[in-house]
Amino acid sequence: MSKTGTGEQDIVGFGCLGITHPHTSGRVKALQRRTDVKIFGAADDSALLSPFAAEFGLERRTREAILSDDRIHAVLVHSKSEKMADLTIEALEAGKAVLVEKPAGRSAADARRIVDAVQRTNGLVQVGYCWHFSPSVEAMQSAIEKGRLGKILQVRAHAGCSHNEAATSHLNDPEDIGGAVFVIGCHMIERILNHFGLPKSVNARITKFPGFRGTESREDAAGAILNYDDKVISIDFMSWDVLPWAESWDLTAYGTEGIMSSRVLPASYKVYDSGRAGMPEGWTEWRETSFPEGWAARKTEYSPELAEIDNTVYFDREAASFLNSFRNGTPSAIPATQALNINLVIEALYASSESAGAEVHLKV
Repeated sequence: MSKTGTGEQDIVGFGCLGITHPHTSGRVKALQRRTDVKIFGAADDSALLSPFAAEFGLERRTREAILSDDRIHAVLVHSKSEKMADLTIEALEAGKAVLVEKPAGRSAADARRIVDAVQRTNGLVQVGYCWHFSPSVEAMQSAIEKGRLGKILQVRAHAGCSHNEAATSHLNDPEDIGGAVFVIGCHMIERILNHFGLPKSVNARITKFPGFRGTESREDAAGAILNYDDKVISIDFMSWDVLPWAESWDLTAYGTEGIMSSRVLPASYKVYDSGRAGMPEGWTEWRETSFPEGWAARKTEYSPELAEIDNTVYFDREAASFLNSFRNGTPSAIPATQALNINLVIEALYASSESAGAEVHLKV
């Protein structure tokens, strides 16, 4: 890493490989606010590269130039899904650390290729599940680990897709595992695996209702059961959420000594304690913010189909985690193996739905 400034500060050099994902601008803004990071250009075959580079003051470069630049230590991979795995692997083989947008490819096979490349190169990959860094997620994980809720037997989860994004090309690539349930619903699967690990099997129905809207979207609603040896987790998903952020998203765990409901945007949670697990009996509620700055902002010249992200607080936390792993060798907060497991679960959900909800066992 280069040394600059009177404080001899370590500067981590970044480059962008792909800029077409709507989260790119949010992550670039988060990095550009830091004094210990410098972005040395962006590469993409898309015509959107010119307005993107102009907006953020970045040099337009080729993929080869980014990968061969010794000033660049890490890259953001924010391409279309079909290029995510190839670009991530190329960057790892060039000795770069990688922050790749979720879901890290279009299938479990893509994610597995990234896992193999990480093992082969001993490189760093963090997958861009930014909602992982919500304090409400951390609070639920802490409650689970400390046994605050007692024995958890049931979990209910709801997720959805807003802003009519379910009809956009970004969520309807025919080579992807699926549509909104895959590209957006993967956030909830990440949360579930983070808290409870992999299920042994799933049952699911992912439905496109005849006569509702057009054929531009792949699914309208979904319901699923994740089967564990000691608990049942139910998930429901709606592709046409009327709320603009993720206010309807909820994950609630029901235990023998308590109940906890946790939401990521705006970050909040609510806990009921029985009074028998070291906490006073009754309800505790917490909210980080009323979210005066919206999550999704507006469509732009460089993000014409999907609104760019305006509230970058989770990208700030994500960047701090990634840089900590890069500088100090701490494990990746969301490694490629987690992306693989998420995609394996989602593929099993679609396989179950294609078999009228039959049980599908995971093959990990």
